[in-house]
Amino acid sequence: MSLLNSGDGSSPSRLRLDKGKDSRLFAQFKGFIKKEHLFPENSSIIAAVSGGPDSICLLNLLFLLSRPWSLRVGAAHFDHGLRGKESLRDEAFVREVCRQNDIPYFTERADVKAVSRRKGMGIQEAARFLRYDFLRRTAAEQGFTFVATGHTRDDQAEEIIFRLLRGAGPEALAGIRAKRADNVVRPLLFLRKEAILSYLGRHGIPFVSDSSNEELKYTRNRIRKLILPVIEREINPGVVDSLYKTGRIMAEQNQALAAMAREAYELAAVKSNRSTGVVLDRISLLSFHRAVRKRVYKKAMTAAGVPPKRIGFDHLEKMDEIACSERPVVFYWLPAGYFLLRNNDLMGIFGKALRGLLSLGKRDEAFSIAVHGPGRYQLPGDAGEVIIEKMPCGFPEIKRDTFFPRPLFVSLRDEVFPMRITFRKDGDRFSPYGMEKPVRLKKFLINRHVPRFFRDVLPILRTRDEITAVCGVEISKSFRIVPGDETCARITWNPGGLFDFFSTSKALSQAV
Repeated sequence: MSLLNSGDGSSPSRLRLDKGKDSRLFAQFKGFIKKEHLFPENSSIIAAVSGGPDSICLLNLLFLLSRPWSLRVGAAHFDHGLRGKESLRDEAFVREVCRQNDIPYFTERADVKAVSRRKGMGIQEAARFLRYDFLRRTAAEQGFTFVATGHTRDDQAEEIIFRLLRGAGPEALAGIRAKRADNVVRPLLFLRKEAILSYLGRHGIPFVSDSSNEELKYTRNRIRKLILPVIEREINPGVVDSLYKTGRIMAEQNQALAAMAREAYELAAVKSNRSTGVVLDRISLLSFHRAVRKRVYKKAMTAAGVPPKRIGFDHLEKMDEIACSERPVVFYWLPAGYFLLRNNDLMGIFGKALRGLLSLGKRDEAFSIAVHGPGRYQLPGDAGEVIIEKMPCGFPEIKRDTFFPRPLFVSLRDEVFPMRITFRKDGDRFSPYGMEKPVRLKKFLINRHVPRFFRDVLPILRTRDEITAVCGVEISKSFRIVPGDETCARITWNPGGLFDFFSTSKALSQAV
């Protein structure tokens, strides 16, 4: 049986779209476009046309609008390769509609099932991914500014229920947007499906029906055919309109929250670099409402490279818990191999490129560099370098700097060379400047509030069997500068990667 619907019985061979220009629906269509600022006159628009009633109605209305508004209108049909002969029929139908109305036509076919398997997506998710990719490419290649799709008020209701069942906030419950940032527009979003079918029937405009819309294996079909009818019949006959209004309300609230989150992010972002990471100032964050903070976390994760679809409710909850915690140092794994580090009033989000630093010292227990005199000494991985310079004593630079990692100055009155650069070892003891007795190095670093993820990669300078200096933190009292010393060595640790990113902030600088 043919699935071609020809409205009032006109022949499918007559697929003219120059019908309905005096209709109330066409007037509403123009009004909605103007109200929502979807596109101006003289625009170029390519419509996604499957051949179903919604997309054919969209093409018809754009075709009618093209002359008075001087629009350039094209049609794009994507064959998902899922319905065999029915798919071929749909493509032939859309092609003929475009031929008879002199509308530029573009088509593409893909194996959705194969892509679904390869990318680990559901069939509908893979189909949507491929369809929008085709639409964007075609629009760019053919010079169309806008992409129009035939989503209706019924689609909006289904989408909001779908997202609500999965758990969603204002951003998701805003549903389908009338206009997206990438110039995808939905000019039929104000219309009910029944109004479209009535319009097409009244004007004898044919369309085809997609049999997969009847299959209950798809969640959205079950919402449309099972859930919504029960709500309409038993609870609220106007549920579709109510959900449409809900989407509008959520969209407005989402815009307000998004604006507040942008302001908060600009204030809180100390550093933002996709290749290294994003660092947020916790004190600035805490001055905003929790709902705004969560959006900042999501924005920060996205800026650092975390895939937005991998960011969930629990991640945002945990990040806010960490921000509000009294614990000064916290480590937390994020999706896709990224991680969060809190150090006092800084919260940093970093990626895979820096993960190796967390265990660098433990991996390289045998690491040792011989130091026979002044020079630059490169450390493994992204741990940076140690610079040792010989200089006269008594100059203004010798002072007790408070920032971390700070330069250190050791006396050269005794033979300090040769030295070795190593990482921390179990059982290390240290006689720090200003303390009477030796202490365990681990306890000393904890008391100085050196974060755990720094401790194993701090360069340690050793003269014979004694720790000369813990780079960036403190010297041994045995090598302190005293009156009468003529020369000294300035020891500077320039951390790389993660550490350099953290140490550039004043907030961290005062932590050690």
